[in-house]
Amino acid sequence: MMKSSASGNEPIDTPLEKTTRTLTEPFRDFVNAQSASAWVLVAALLLAIGLANSPLASMYFEFLHIELSLSLADSGVAMSLQHWVNDGLMALFFFLLGLELKRELLVGRLSERTRATSVLFAALGGVAVPAIVFLSLGNAAEIKNGWAVPVATDTAFALMVLVLLANRIPTAARAFLVGLAIMDDVGAILIIAFAYTSEFNSSFLVPALITVAFLAGLNLVGVRSGLTYLLTGAVLWWMFLQLGLHGTLAGVIVALAAPVRPALARPTFVSALRQKARSFENEHDDDTNSILEQPEQHEIVRDVLRVAKKAATPLNRWETRLEKPVSFIVMPLFAFMNAGVVLSGNMPGATWASNLSAAIFFALLVGKPVGIILGIGLGKLLGMATLPEPLTWRHIFGIGLLGGIGFTMSLFIATLSFGEGSALLEIAKRTIIATSVCAGLLGYGWLRWACKPRTSE
Repeated sequence: MMKSSASGNEPIDTPLEKTTRTLTEPFRDFVNAQSASAWVLVAALLLAIGLANSPLASMYFEFLHIELSLSLADSGVAMSLQHWVNDGLMALFFFLLGLELKRELLVGRLSERTRATSVLFAALGGVAVPAIVFLSLGNAAEIKNGWAVPVATDTAFALMVLVLLANRIPTAARAFLVGLAIMDDVGAILIIAFAYTSEFNSSFLVPALITVAFLAGLNLVGVRSGLTYLLTGAVLWWMFLQLGLHGTLAGVIVALAAPVRPALARPTFVSALRQKARSFENEHDDDTNSILEQPEQHEIVRDVLRVAKKAATPLNRWETRLEKPVSFIVMPLFAFMNAGVVLSGNMPGATWASNLSAAIFFALLVGKPVGIILGIGLGKLLGMATLPEPLTWRHIFGIGLLGGIGFTMSLFIATLSFGEGSALLEIAKRTIIATSVCAGLLGYGWLRWACKPRTSE
């Protein structure tokens, strides 16, 4: 039994618990830090590159290509471990993106018309101009298929830079960057859906449409069970693979069907909480110090948890639960599986001699900031967008540079564009990593130089 504190009301930690908390607190603080996921991505990136260029390289690449198969009725899916991560686990990443997008459109940064239009115009410019720059420099037929590589921004890395500059830039800059990254990702999702579809198997079209309609029906009739949506989403993911569509798109569709209405209204929730609190207090026995000895109190606590779950929206619950697993497991695992580039003595010359490297480099490093600025400028010219206060053009240019950090999304689209094992994919990987580092350093340097330290918003 736990000892009681001096007040006799609150349990205190045992000596072992205190020691454990002291040892684990730095880890918890790191996980909860805004830039933590980006540092984990950096570690996964360095580990992949290190293994690919070590005596363990053959084991690393063999591990990537271990084949796993899944069969259902007369159809099945057989993919390498790398593809299971890229096509399977990444569906969770796109599901989380879809949840964030839906929340932002309903009640978040994109729900305000003026802010949404400024972000929209910035994103349109940030997608169109890099694609134009890429196509103008990478005009060879085998390179053109990668035109979408520079369109999306790696939110985690870009936000890490802003966190390092927290005392120099307004929080509106972070909001703008998050909105821009979300819009970028929407563009990437649409591009994946329409530009990177393999041979279309129409025999699965009707079942897939019925599954999508079933998801919409679950929302309409008020089903809020996460397991029901998960199982339906898994079926839709499998059908998309059979159709020839990328499986990650199923994650977005399930997210858009996520319920946003709680099962319990706010007044009912408040009333229930008050009633449970009174009951909890009334069931307290002054002769005992631990709730372990009060089964009635245990039941009240369980009731409170059930009521709280009903009062929360499924969208918010799922987003909260997925945020850290996706940030600390799915994305680092994706980076580990895809960033293992082989470095050699002639690598720099061979890489930069290719038109593909020039196309990616200038599209991300020049096309992104120029496109974002031109997009907002066009919106202002049309009277449909304004520069979000208190941001200035100096902030926007710095954010545009950070938008050139493509990394995970660019690697993902490069894999779709050029295929596993191709020489072009290796060139694209090296260039994406190098350019993302340059964009991050330039964005950090510009914002640090152009923005004075601030004491308040």
